[in-house]
Amino acid sequence: RVLGEEEAALNWTGTPPFTDIAHGSLSEHYVGYALEKGYTNGYTATLFKPDLAVTANQYMEFMLRALGYSSTAITNISDALDRAVTAGVLTAGERTALQSSDFLRADVAYLSYYAISARTSGGAALSQKLIDAGVFTAADYRAAQAMGTTDRLA
Repeated sequence: RVLGEEEAALNWTGTPPFTDIAHGSLSEHYVGYALEKGYTNGYTATLFKPDLAVTANQYMEFMLRALGYSSTAITNISDALDRAVTAGVLTAGERTALQSSDFLRADVAYLSYYAISARTSGGAALSQKLIDAGVFTAADYRAAQAMGTTDRLA
């Protein structure tokens, strides 16, 4: 959704290799699409483990891959938060906060909100790429940014 690819994910056809994803489910579409796009590896070649809670490192790895800073070749994601700081996607304060507490849905919203203004590995802001792709307009983006009432952790 952050990348404006939800419709493409829902229209994805195929069968992912994971035996723990229900055939014909929405999960099958999302997981298969993410696997094909290089956003995920799964836990093993045949297990995705959809019932486990997502960790901060896992979510940040999704974002790093989506922004072009990582790939499925990286299977040890224990340093994803550190790599996100190096890439300028996270601040050091955000990394510290994520490392010191449980990862919550609020964290997903916070990270997604700020990821849209992050620069991709190609140098363009993700927001501009989404505007260029017609996901939203520049006016929509400015209006959404104006609703943000919290400062980033330094």
